[in-house]
Amino acid sequence: MKTALQTVIDAWVGERIVVSGGGQEVLIDPSQISFNVEASVAQYEETVDKPWFAFWESERVVHLPLQVTLLEDATNAISKINTWDQEATIQAVTTQISYLKEHEIEAILKDLSQVENERLALVIKELPDGAVDLENIAELLDDTILYPGETFSFIEKVGKTTADREAKNFVASLLYEAVLHTEFEILERRSQEQVPAYSEAGMDAAINIQYREDLQFLNSSKSVAKINAEVDDSQFKVEIYSDTKSKDVLVHILKEDISPRIIHRYSEELPVGGEQLIQEEQKGMRAVVTRSITVNGNTTEESISRDYYAPQNRIVLVSTQQPVSGIPESSVTGNPPENETEEPSMETNQDSGDETNQTQNPEYDPDTQLDLDNNDLPDIPLNEDENALPEGSYYDKGGNIVIP
Repeated sequence: MKTALQTVIDAWVGERIVVSGGGQEVLIDPSQISFNVEASVAQYEETVDKPWFAFWESERVVHLPLQVTLLEDATNAISKINTWDQEATIQAVTTQISYLKEHEIEAILKDLSQVENERLALVIKELPDGAVDLENIAELLDDTILYPGETFSFIEKVGKTTADREAKNFVASLLYEAVLHTEFEILERRSQEQVPAYSEAGMDAAINIQYREDLQFLNSSKSVAKINAEVDDSQFKVEIYSDTKSKDVLVHILKEDISPRIIHRYSEELPVGGEQLIQEEQKGMRAVVTRSITVNGNTTEESISRDYYAPQNRIVLVSTQQPVSGIPESSVTGNPPENETEEPSMETNQDSGDETNQTQNPEYDPDTQLDLDNNDLPDIPLNEDENALPEGSYYDKGGNIVIP
């Protein structure tokens, strides 16, 4: 009997023995299972043995568990999973092995009513205008249990919702902000590229199911976490709980404004000098998000994201029409603007004025104004008595004065 029983045991331990539950699993090495074959056979014989005076009794069918002990390495592996009830799980594993049942053994989870002992994060926002079916997202997200080492996917969790994209982005942004205040590891997140009214730079998240743009994070803690979500009147609330809180988390946002530019576009339809505002300007921003995690007095800094929000440039439509050539602009556009007058030139050209006066003199002779010796006097002297000639006299071709 002992040989037959040992053969059955050897065949059973030839397959993988897996203990799983709550997103965690442990492989049990057969060498960590101790089967006491002799004690098991002795117990069987004692149970089926009958006294001589009970010879009339028929043979009984007896099902007895084997006597099994889990060694230290196996129990330690189970105890490391803090979401499992250690004693209950070890008992469940021992019992299933003792009957040589299935090789996949379900662990016994701790009472999850203790998960809400510590609140890790709380975010409350006013409901945005135009978001459709936020209540449906809240129902799908509420009471989500996240075990250590388990990954959360927003698309997988609420992908079948009837809510529109605006509602998904809104809830994803709230959830992302809440997760930042935990020690959970951010695996995937995309910015909306424009800061929504309900959030601030660096805290928004975008969801696009068609392009698989998701929000994913990992419960990198050693405790079970629970996500609660609800719509309360005109507000949406997201909470993250755990049974213990061993780390303090602070989130820091460094912001840098980006100035917009002025862009001119041109149109022939506007009047001369006309302008039309097409788009108002709006500042852009760069946001750098970091997180500091403190445990037992030791603080580590973690870089989370670097987001760029492009500025909205000012766009102005300007007329391409020009004033009519030769006509003062004031004649085209009307009277000059009030408080705008033309001032006379403060510069004068004395030489120009003298030249004008001389050219207007009928007796001016440029040939007599030659100054070859540069002494500012004409080289040919003027005849001061020329105007005193007798009446009727004149010069002949030889330059002689003829007096009649």
